[in-house]
Amino acid sequence: MASEERPLQIIADFTKSSPRIYANYVQVSISPIDCTLTFCDVIGPTNDEEALRMQKTGTLPAPVRAVLVIPNQIVDGLIQAIKDQRDKQVGLGKPTGTTVQ
Repeated sequence: MASEERPLQIIADFTKSSPRIYANYVQVSISPIDCTLTFCDVIGPTNDEEALRMQKTGTLPAPVRAVLVIPNQIVDGLIQAIKDQRDKQVGLGKPTGTTVQ
């Protein structure tokens, strides 16, 4: 009797502990091999000295919270999954069950 092929569903396992990371800015860069997402937490100046330095340099340093590198093969699926979730959140469409693989 031949074994039947069944699709494999990958599910997130939240029983394994990992920290939740907050970021309000993401920098995206892509190479021929992979896509890098650098997540930062942008915090405005906390005092006058920092504000003056920011004005002089024209830069605002933002602490990097996480760097995620993904293969280019899943970039289109990730984009579609994010769009589907956003549309579902704002009531623009039905969830499609899109998964990133």
